[in-house]
Amino acid sequence: MRLSIYIFCFSFCLFISCSEDTQEDPQLPRDYGVGMYIVTDLGISYYDYKSSTATVKNQIFNIVNNTTLLNPKKIKFNQNKAYIVAENTISIVDIETFADIGLISGFVNPVDIDFISSNRLFVVDQADSKVKVVDLDKLDVMGHIETGDSTNPVFILSNETRSFVLNGGDGTFTNRDSTVISIDYRDGVIPLANFSGDLYVGYNPTSAIMYFNPYILCKGVYDIDDPANNTESSFYMINGATNLVLNSTVLTGIYNANNLVANGTGSFLYFTAVDGIYRINSNSLSYSSVLTNQSNVMAVNQESYAINDSTNYPVSMLYLDDINSPNTIYKYNTYTSSFEDTITVNGNIRSISFY
Repeated sequence: MRLSIYIFCFSFCLFISCSEDTQEDPQLPRDYGVGMYIVTDLGISYYDYKSSTATVKNQIFNIVNNTTLLNPKKIKFNQNKAYIVAENTISIVDIETFADIGLISGFVNPVDIDFISSNRLFVVDQADSKVKVVDLDKLDVMGHIETGDSTNPVFILSNETRSFVLNGGDGTFTNRDSTVISIDYRDGVIPLANFSGDLYVGYNPTSAIMYFNPYILCKGVYDIDDPANNTESSFYMINGATNLVLNSTVLTGIYNANNLVANGTGSFLYFTAVDGIYRINSNSLSYSSVLTNQSNVMAVNQESYAINDSTNYPVSMLYLDDINSPNTIYKYNTYTSSFEDTITVNGNIRSISFY
């Protein structure tokens, strides 16, 4: 009898233990993925631009994870994950559920990131004047490259073997900067993180795109407190292998240029300036005004558009904020030269990205 009771108790406890071990965490809904992600001072907003009935979902990180991002600045994507650059950390989330799955620390003021070979991440730490190398398997900083004392690096982009870091200065004439540093991150299949040179461009380079070679936009000096020292913006095309300037132009009459983006073929580039939106031909470097809208943030997305109400073609859509209404985004069709949508989010917009 005692043996029977013992066997029963053992079996019952084993059943309870197995039930607890196999119990799964609640599954989060897959509400996100492909779409537009807007970083604001309050958090991350999501908008499904492909849906005709889409509405903005605000503060999605806060809601899903029941916590608040501190000073979010930018979001970028790698495979099925999103990386959110915040105050002094980078948060990693699942792109479909937006569940928090990791955190990288060890930064003073990260402002931009780029994914490189061997599952590593380059992080531009502006306040530290360094590019920090992160091991994405361990989520640890494994090294750094100096960008120069008080150079205020602001932007990074990469080709197949080399990264380019733009030193943006601090906006005043005294502390202007004109350098772009290059970092070789691999030699064949060997992972590297070596300083490989610098080059000089116009005052205060702010943004760039990679189209066979780097195209670099320099805002010039734009100091609203001392406008007598302001200088015009400029544009440079760089050889990505030799670090030599291939072509350049001063953007006459244009000040505070920023947010360089490209259409689907790279033939035309767009950027913001103090008096509106401009377009520049990537071959001839001729440029012209497109819009008089004043914006601090702009992004481009290639979207299907029915030309002549028949065949769909990919068309470049510009998404730009409104400097006078910083929670508003306007969608501009570059093919029809017309606005198609107005999107309103909670908070002041800091960046716009597409997955």
